[in-house]
Amino acid sequence: MGRVTRWTLAALLAGAVTLPAPAPAAAAECAPPAVTVVRELPWAQDWLRPQRIWPLTQGAGVTVAVVDSGVDAGVRQLAGRVDAGLDARDGRGRADSDCSGHGTFVAGIVAAAAQPGVGFAGLAPQARLLPVRVTVDRDDLPPEGALATAIQTAAERGARVILVGTPIVRAGTRLRAALTVAEARDALVVVASWAGTDGPPPVDPWVTERIVSVGGFDPQGGPLTGTVAPVDLVAPGAGIVSLGPRGPGHVVADGNGYAAAHVAGAAALVRARHPELTAAQVKQRLLATSDRVPRRLPDPTLGYGALDLYAAVTAVLPGEHGTAVSAPAVAPAVVARPHETDRRGFSIAAAVAAAAGALAVLVVVVALAAPRIRGRRVG
Repeated sequence: MGRVTRWTLAALLAGAVTLPAPAPAAAAECAPPAVTVVRELPWAQDWLRPQRIWPLTQGAGVTVAVVDSGVDAGVRQLAGRVDAGLDARDGRGRADSDCSGHGTFVAGIVAAAAQPGVGFAGLAPQARLLPVRVTVDRDDLPPEGALATAIQTAAERGARVILVGTPIVRAGTRLRAALTVAEARDALVVVASWAGTDGPPPVDPWVTERIVSVGGFDPQGGPLTGTVAPVDLVAPGAGIVSLGPRGPGHVVADGNGYAAAHVAGAAALVRARHPELTAAQVKQRLLATSDRVPRRLPDPTLGYGALDLYAAVTAVLPGEHGTAVSAPAVAPAVVARPHETDRRGFSIAAAVAAAAGALAVLVVVVALAAPRIRGRRVG
């Protein structure tokens, strides 16, 4: 195992407590403009280290559909790469605006461009985004009809990765038909795993075979509270920094939907680097290259293990063609880690700058107050 072994395996097995949930917000209330810019490297980005991959690929030529609350096309780190999209609730409107901010947040994790003086960037900063709106409320699950329309539309419009910010554990006729279209169009569907307190949901094996279900873990390595099967992979999902709507700044949130966004960004990089691979092969690559845990696989909570971004893009697997590449040197960086401050939300506190090797660690504390988008109850 890689970095999970050194940093987080004990916590993964112990199930560390996740960060607290924010206070509820009114359903019709739009998120405020994001104005606070994060200049430190977020912990999730330091953990995944996409900068090692960017000399090889940044996701150019791959469209990622964001099936969520819309994506604010005016946010500067997404500028020029957000299509008009579709409002799947009525099948007519655009989806390049975002009231709740949830869709913009997950889109940023996937594809926010790097900018000077800004610590946060998405995993695939040259990927295009196709927003498909299925809800405007950050807490509600979308109707199955809207979700089916969204997935089918995304596949028919050429999305090679379809990110669904809410769980899919069972499917009626329309949703099955939409997933069949996505499969036929060779689109990889990445979905947030179920997280709730009502017990395990009924699992439909037909659905689980056609999606990648993703759970989240926190900076200490603990799985997010309430996450239940099915889980294929885990990825950073708590104290996550990403884009807020209607402004140049960033916010902090937690939820399985944000872990799914990291896997969708990884899938975009894999599809750009290995365009010959089918969606099924991309899923297999993500699972086969994950950082494993010493349990029977798939584990009910951890699936096949934690996303290993570098291995997912560069590994040479049996039955595939390619050559191994060495990682370019990565300079040490100041890392922003989440820290609770006041009743208005999260603050981003200071983190760990790792010198080359493991001989010295410099701890720098940087307090940063930022508003927070509330993650959906289910992910």
